Amino acid sequence: MDPAKHAVHGGDFFRAIGEEFEDLSRSGAVVSADVLDAWYDPSPQAVEKVRLWLPWLMRTSPPTHGEGLRRVIARSRGIPEESILLGSGTSSLMYLAFPTLADRGSLAVLLDPMYGEYSHILERVVGCRVVRHELSAAEGFRPDPDRQAADCRDASLLVMVNPNSPTGSGLDAEGMERLLSLLPSGCRVWIDETYVDFAPEGWCCERIAARDRRVIVAKSMSKFYALSGLRVGYLVGDPEWIARLEPMSPPWSVGLIAQVAAVEALRDPDYYAEARRITEEKRVGLARELASLPGVEAVYPSVTNFLLFRVGRPGAAEIVRRCRELGVFLRNCDSLSPRFRDDHLRTAVKDDEANRRILEALRLALG
Repeated sequence: MDPAKHAVHGGDFFRAIGEEFEDLSRSGAVVSADVLDAWYDPSPQAVEKVRLWLPWLMRTSPPTHGEGLRRVIARSRGIPEESILLGSGTSSLMYLAFPTLADRGSLAVLLDPMYGEYSHILERVVGCRVVRHELSAAEGFRPDPDRQAADCRDASLLVMVNPNSPTGSGLDAEGMERLLSLLPSGCRVWIDETYVDFAPEGWCCERIAARDRRVIVAKSMSKFYALSGLRVGYLVGDPEWIARLEPMSPPWSVGLIAQVAAVEALRDPDYYAEARRITEEKRVGLARELASLPGVEAVYPSVTNFLLFRVGRPGAAEIVRRCRELGVFLRNCDSLSPRFRDDHLRTAVKDDEANRRILEALRLALG
């Protein structure tokens, strides 16, 4: 892959497993904390449905535009079907939607730090002028609606990940409503809610997007629903805008296995509510242990399945290298903000054994 042509992502752990998938048993030897996949399995009823029908699912074409999945999403979220557009993950939907939301030379505002694919597509693909709204480390990187709105005075587009990656913090729906009230009427707002289901109740903005023509919410079923390998995402927005985007959306964008698994996952809310509860416990414990390590200078508040922390010497790049030698893969966050200079790392929250390995690797690397 040419880094000049793509955004920087995690996933380096696959080099240790084998990118041609020769022996997937190697996956048990690595801790893939450089990506934010769930530490738990998908809903057992989703796994069982796929297992029972796997050969048929593999050889059969899916419903062309995911009509059934779209209906299930609408019922489970309490939004109109006409407000939903499916896609193979939020990244593919970004590339479909952003050329309709921004023009070359228009002003777009991003959070800083934030998921790097957004700056890549807006600057390199669409050709926007990008302003980075700097979140304050002293405030735990939590957005401030007043400061944010001030940076958006001349913007045609504001892009947020909420809760944000790599910080783990953000605005609840009440805070988002306040931000919207302060923004100019011509500023569209894209809210990426990939991690919102890990947050407490009252953060989701899907219903706001279904009634406010300025707002588009991007949803992923990868992380919280433990379906990262299947690539299921959707947009929620004004039905008229969704209708204009529909003709550009390719048929069969979500595979049959993915559609079936996503439907079953949405039908099992109790399983995922428990997964959220346990994830919170593990995150709190991991944050406490990280903060106790010599060389870790700060661990930032998070409502997600990951933690951002600041380190001193020997520096983030060297710590990542030393941890990899021990089979533990962490994310150096330099590519996520020009303000990060070999001093910020992000780790996913994993199961107890993997969290133990993360902490032990960091003790050795920091030492």
